[in-house]
Amino acid sequence: MCATTARAVCELPVEQSSPAVARKFLQRATCAEHAGHVVDDAVLLVSELVTNSVVHGGPPIVVAVDCDGTEGLQVRVRDGSRVLPSPREAEPLSESGRGLTLLEMLSDDWGVEVEPDDGKQVWFVLR
Repeated sequence: MCATTARAVCELPVEQSSPAVARKFLQRATCAEHAGHVVDDAVLLVSELVTNSVVHGGPPIVVAVDCDGTEGLQVRVRDGSRVLPSPREAEPLSESGRGLTLLEMLSDDWGVEVEPDDGKQVWFVLR
């Protein structure tokens, strides 16, 4: 773990404003020493994942940010649905449907973990 920045966690309501709150939270919580160069991509990806949780998931929506002391960070977005995300092919003028494609393109690694009781976590790593 990072000696500079502790894990940061934020619980969000299932509301349209939650992606904006998650973006601001991530900007404040990101380790400036190790992860400053990946903040813009992290903000975009957390916004996409929280939007997916608001639209397709359910409470509780929880964002967690961890710096492992290397040049990057890991972000997790948990929601109350056990339904796994699946990529869609968005139409060129569509306003949605690109979140997992962006996750695949921008992250160094990502995945989904189903929670034993309920819900899932979608996580990504940026280096």
